[in-house]
Amino acid sequence: MAPLPSRPTPAQQRKELSNSDGLNDSEVDLVLDQLAEAEPTSFIGAGLGKQTWSRYIVNNYLSQYKWYNPNRDNADISLAKGWAYFEHFTLPRRFLTKSGGHHVRAPPGETEETKLYSAFRTPQSSLSDWGIGMGMYFSTLSSFVVIFLLAGILSIPNIVYYSSDQYDPNPNRRVNFSLMRVLQFSTICTSREWVKCDGCKQETWNNIFTDEYFGNATDPITGESVTLINRTTCLPAQYTQGMWNFGVLFLLIVCITAYNIYLSKLEIRWDEDNTSAPDYSLIVMNPPKNAKDPEEWKGFFDTFSDKHVTLVTVALGNDELLNTLVAKRRDMKTLRGLLPKGVNISDEEALDGIVLNEHNRRLAEEKQRSCFAKLAGITITPLLRALGFSLTEDVIWKRVKDTNTKIKELEQKEYDVSAVFVTFETEQGQRTALEAMNFSQVEVLTNTAITADPSALFRGNTVLNCSEAADPDAIRWNDLKCTTFEICIRQLLTFGVTCALVGLSGYVLFLTRIKVSTTIFSIILSATNSLVPMIVRILVSYEKHRREGAMQASLYVKVTLFRWMNAVIVTWLITPFLVTLGESSMDLISTINATMLSEMLLAPFLRYFDIMTLLDRHYFA
Repeated sequence: MAPLPSRPTPAQQRKELSNSDGLNDSEVDLVLDQLAEAEPTSFIGAGLGKQTWSRYIVNNYLSQYKWYNPNRDNADISLAKGWAYFEHFTLPRRFLTKSGGHHVRAPPGETEETKLYSAFRTPQSSLSDWGIGMGMYFSTLSSFVVIFLLAGILSIPNIVYYSSDQYDPNPNRRVNFSLMRVLQFSTICTSREWVKCDGCKQETWNNIFTDEYFGNATDPITGESVTLINRTTCLPAQYTQGMWNFGVLFLLIVCITAYNIYLSKLEIRWDEDNTSAPDYSLIVMNPPKNAKDPEEWKGFFDTFSDKHVTLVTVALGNDELLNTLVAKRRDMKTLRGLLPKGVNISDEEALDGIVLNEHNRRLAEEKQRSCFAKLAGITITPLLRALGFSLTEDVIWKRVKDTNTKIKELEQKEYDVSAVFVTFETEQGQRTALEAMNFSQVEVLTNTAITADPSALFRGNTVLNCSEAADPDAIRWNDLKCTTFEICIRQLLTFGVTCALVGLSGYVLFLTRIKVSTTIFSIILSATNSLVPMIVRILVSYEKHRREGAMQASLYVKVTLFRWMNAVIVTWLITPFLVTLGESSMDLISTINATMLSEMLLAPFLRYFDIMTLLDRHYFA
C-alpha cells in the first residue's frame, strides 16, 4: 500500500501559513471590525465559498428591516460583526494555499485570505485534521455507498424476477403501485385466494385484519361450517432466487471484512500522519490515592523512556470544585452580557456598585414599559425565573458571591488522586512504557504481578493499569475518579431502562396495529423513533465514562438497539403471517416501505435544514 504524501503536522502547516499564533480579546475585536467593514458579502463570494449564503442574504437584505434586526439602530450591537465572528471563529476555514496537495485548516480569526470548506469538494485526507475518527467516518460512508451499489447490481436478477408475471400473474400488478413504483420490484404479491383452514379459531383473528383475511362459509357438499383464510398465491421461494440472495450476502461479508482490514491500516496511516498528544502520553487509571507528587511519577517513568518524561499531570477527584468553578464562569459570562459594555468583570470589588447602578436603571426602565410588557412581567417572567431563565443582574451577582464562598470552602478540602497523565519526549518512550506496563486485567484487579518485572511495579507493590491517553478535550475529567464497578452498574441500570422502553413501545405498537389502525401505528412508530432517543440521551447523561468516545458508544448502542427493535423486530413479531406480502397499506412490506422512505428522505431533510438551529440563529439570537 503506497504511503500518503508526507506532510508536516496541522500545527506546523498553520504556523507556516499564518501570521499569528493566537488572538487575545482586543485582537479579536479588531479583527471583527476589519472583517465586518472591509470584507464584502457578495453573490460571487458566497458562490466561491468565502461566505455562507445565509450571511450574504442577511447582510445585504434582511438586516435592513427592523422586524428581523430589532437592534438595527443600536451602534453597540452589530449584526455584521456577529456573522463575521460566526464565519471566522466558529466555522472551520482553510488557507487558499495547499500543503502537499492537502488543505490546511486556518486558525480562528486568521487575517490571511481564507475560505470555507466545501461540503462536496473537500478531500478525505484533509478531514483527518478534525481527528482520525472524522476521516474514518466519511471514508466508511463513501465506501459503503460503493458496497451497497454492488449489492444492488447483484440483486438485479431477483428484482426482474419478482416484477415478472412468472412470480405474480395478476394482470393488475403494475398499475396498483403509485408510490414511486418501487414495490412492484419487491416480493409483494397481489394474487390472493380464499382457502379452507382446519384448526383456525376466531379468537386468533380477533383484530383489525379479521374482515379482510378471515371468514366463515358453508361447505356446499357436507353443509358444515368451515373456516376460510385469504392467502397469497404467488410462487414460494425458488432455488435460483435463494442463490442470488446468498451471493449478495457473501458479497457483503467479503466487502465489509476487506474494508475493515483496509480501515485498520488507514487508521495507522492517518495516526502517523497527524501527530497529537495521545501519541506521546499515557494515562494511569488506578494510581495510589496519596501519590500526588509529580516528581515521583516522573522518576518512575523516566526509567522506561529513551529520553525523559516531559510532563506529568496528576488529576484529583475534585469534580465538585471543578463544577463550581464552571458554574461561576457561566454566571460571569451571563453577567457580562447584562452589564454596560466595557465593564471589567474581573474586578469583583467594583462590581457591587456597578450591579447596583444597573439594577436601578433597569427598574426605572420597567416603569416606562407598556401595559402588555408589565402584564408579562408579572405572569410569564416569574415562571421563567423560577426555572432559571431571564435572571436579573442582581440575582446573578448574588449567586456569584455565594459561589465564591463555596469555592473557598472546597479549596480547603483534601482530594485523592483519580488519574495520572504522563507525557514523554518521544513516541518511543510512550510505547516502551506501555509495553512494560502491559499487565493483564487479572493482575490489575488482584494487584499481583504474575510474570512482570518487579521494576515495573510502582513503589515496588502497585500494578498500574496504563493505556494510551485520549485527547485532552475527549477526557471526562469529572468522571475520572469513578471506579469500574460504579461505571458498570450505572450502564446496566440505563440499559435496563432502555430495554423497558423497548418493551413498552412494543406493547403500545402491538395494541395500535392489531386493535386500532395501521395509520395510528405508523404515527406512533415515527414518534417513538424520534422521542425515545432524546430520553436515551438523558439516561446516558446519568452514566459515568472516562472518555467522551465511551459515552458516545453507549449512546449509539442504546439508540440503535431501540430503533432496530422498534422498527424491525417488534413490527415483524406483531404482524400476522397472512399480512406480510399483500399489497394493502396494512401489510408488512408496505409498512416497512413507508418507514424506509421516511428514514431515507424525511429524516435527512430535517437534519439538513436543522430547523431549531435556524430559529436560534435568525430569531432567538
